[in-house]
Amino acid sequence: MDNHVAPPHTILQWNLTLPPHTSQPGVVILIPDWVYGLLPLCGPGLRKDIWIREEKFIDEIYRFFYQSGFGVLTLSCPMEVDEIPSDATILAATQIPDAYVTIKKLMKESSCNLNKSVLFGHGFGVCMMCELVAYGLKPAGFIVASGIYSDVESILTQKYFPFKDLNLQSAGVKNYSPVDPDTALIIKNLGKILQAARRGREKIKLKELNHFLELPIPKRLFSDESSPSALLSTLDAPSVILHGSGDLDISVTNAFFLETKLKQKNNSVSRLVMLDDDHWFREMPHDMAERIRERLSGECIQHPIDKRFLKNVQIFVEDVLKIRRTKKDIPDIITVTDSTMTSSSMPGIEKII
Repeated sequence: MDNHVAPPHTILQWNLTLPPHTSQPGVVILIPDWVYGLLPLCGPGLRKDIWIREEKFIDEIYRFFYQSGFGVLTLSCPMEVDEIPSDATILAATQIPDAYVTIKKLMKESSCNLNKSVLFGHGFGVCMMCELVAYGLKPAGFIVASGIYSDVESILTQKYFPFKDLNLQSAGVKNYSPVDPDTALIIKNLGKILQAARRGREKIKLKELNHFLELPIPKRLFSDESSPSALLSTLDAPSVILHGSGDLDISVTNAFFLETKLKQKNNSVSRLVMLDDDHWFREMPHDMAERIRERLSGECIQHPIDKRFLKNVQIFVEDVLKIRRTKKDIPDIITVTDSTMTSSSMPGIEKII
């Protein structure tokens, strides 16, 4: 069963897919990293490369939950559309009032209960997840994947600063290809972008020679009232924080601050740090120079998602939604080896250090 609602005049639509022969299954609502636009927030990289990278991750997570017997609701392009949505299209499709109404409508039409759902936010998607909850959405739990605590200015600086030529050389990265034109222009004008955000501008235009770039600035991400750290206080249901120790896009230190913040009002919070995983929970080389090279070239998306990550998100969802399975019902894909278990506030959840 596949229901969808598309905002008018957009190639993006919310889809709810339910597994066959399952009465009122639990639903995982996926909020992607790109919900506030592709550039500069999801960079470095060209728009096309960013879209492919982010969609590949969400598609793999979607397939995993669906094959595990869960309904999955997410925002995506129809399969027949071979087009990358513009940032304006993305921002129009992710306005909180409209998204809230659409999600509730899809759940109601499919006889699914929000109290039998879990919100899964990835990267900046965690911020939209918090906005939806503040607006009134009440799921049973939250998955905070590669989430953000730091202010957005710090995140952007951390994202782009390592890819300056001088910094690449200092990190020991050899024989690297020059960064793409979009990334080069953003790096060169990062100060102007941040200054425009502080002044409350909605967009900024950058130009160098024949290369032109117009970037949206989601004002709600830069205000004190809706900064990542302020929004997190809305998450009052069982939550699990997952972060890769090698994340070059959003530093793993965010996971520790997130845990402290959530535990101020939430008694059921677990944190898992996945050793040597990147922003998309894919295994990384041990050598830092190789990690940077793979991130810069996009080679990182060729690695499979860490099975420890998949196992732990499934354990969390089943625990929160009170689903009990026999061993034969658990897919082989979540088989785990060489993991370390320590204490945690959620039964069965592992803290990988």
